[in-house]
Amino acid sequence: MKTVFIICIFVYVVCGNEEDFRTIDSIIQEEPCASQGGICTVAADCPKGHLAEKPDLCPKQRKHGVECCHGQSLKELRCQKRGGACIKLNDFCNIQLIFEAEDCPSGRKCCMLV
Repeated sequence: MKTVFIICIFVYVVCGNEEDFRTIDSIIQEEPCASQGGICTVAADCPKGHLAEKPDLCPKQRKHGVECCHGQSLKELRCQKRGGACIKLNDFCNIQLIFEAEDCPSGRKCCMLV
């Protein structure tokens, strides 16, 4: 019974993340937001305090809850999409630049490229 429960939780998390990634990938970047140095993302997923003060910078998608954010979506957990690269575990990366990405293969870690 315990094993079935753990498998159900795993499937829920994986399917939930895939849906989040599909949503993130479907968002188009609009010029008004980009010209202000932001990215269009679901407003609820923008880190607190990072939504653009000026509203309607993503006008084509506003009805879907998309606003201009000066930060990455909290649900974006893929290494390359966050500006990193999956490197070997024994390769050097400053600890402050390591991101807990979900897509790095076993034996690799995500190091943010600066």
